[in-house]
Amino acid sequence: MDSKKVLIIGPLAPPFGGVSIHILRLTQLLNSHFDFDFVDESRIKKKEYFNLRSLNLLKYFDKIKNADLLYINSGKTSLRIFHLLIGKLFAKKMILIIHSFPKTSTLVKRPVNQIYNFANQIMLVNEQLKTNFILPENKYVVKEAFIPPAIENESELSPYICRWLDEKKDKGNTIICANASSLEMYNSEDVYGLDLCIAVLDRLRKKNVCASFIFVVSSIEKNEEKFLEYKNELSKLKLDNDFLLINERLSFVRVIQMSDIVLRSTNTDGDALTVREGLFLKKPVLASDVVKRPEGVILFKNRNIDDLEFKLENLIQSKNFANFEHEYSFLLNDTSQFYVDLIETVLAKQKCRKARC
Repeated sequence: MDSKKVLIIGPLAPPFGGVSIHILRLTQLLNSHFDFDFVDESRIKKKEYFNLRSLNLLKYFDKIKNADLLYINSGKTSLRIFHLLIGKLFAKKMILIIHSFPKTSTLVKRPVNQIYNFANQIMLVNEQLKTNFILPENKYVVKEAFIPPAIENESELSPYICRWLDEKKDKGNTIICANASSLEMYNSEDVYGLDLCIAVLDRLRKKNVCASFIFVVSSIEKNEEKFLEYKNELSKLKLDNDFLLINERLSFVRVIQMSDIVLRSTNTDGDALTVREGLFLKKPVLASDVVKRPEGVILFKNRNIDDLEFKLENLIQSKNFANFEHEYSFLLNDTSQFYVDLIETVLAKQKCRKARC
């Protein structure tokens, strides 16, 4: 029996972000169950994948037509609506994954809700996202999008990064890691809190707290000038020796492995991959309180530098990183079975209707 064709729609790596990594790990996990095809929404075009930005609608329609099921991961509301409308036009089965959702007015919510109902199943990555929708109970499921990494498949870090980390550890510095998919703004503030990270390291250094930051920005395509401004700020504050700010394609899982603390300083969020990976690797995770975080995460008040400094300094002074444990476990087989069941249940509804059962 031929495998069913699942069309994955969303940003494909690179650059590496929470959604693109979810797609990558999902297809690796389920490639023996389904035949995957792709519509890439990333700004970085890859020769091996069709990219929506090519504006080749005939090819796009052909991919929709040949798919048994659409698995939609788009981040923008406009793109979700577009794919759902086209999928409905072609009478396709659709699963919509909501990784995050902007605040919208009631007038906007109502038509959006109606179109989102075209999906056969909606997966919300956290409980708070439910407040954005008016959906039947059987229409959605709340489930974190985290798929555990296969550590052996993660690429090794560049030698210069490993040397930098080893040097800081040899000096007794606590290594704090953070990342950003890009240097975006939300409410006129840095989404990922890179400015907070720089400010808090400056404060800690003045108190002779031994700490070093590694901050990875996946893409600076739209914000290279901002990236360079931060570099200059680090130099002016004489922090560049203890703050490694890099734009490089790498395995952030490997960075977490070599760090002591994982920091998530975002001013808006969904179900952050970085937070889940930190917990999975049994690292202390400090995160802003903008959304409900998983159990085991230490919270600080959003955009509050004083609270961030207080919580981070306490963590550093505790020096119990090696013994830090989380009540958090993920069985790869359970994760695989969840997605197989999710896809096959939607496909089975299609068969059932065709057979009039």
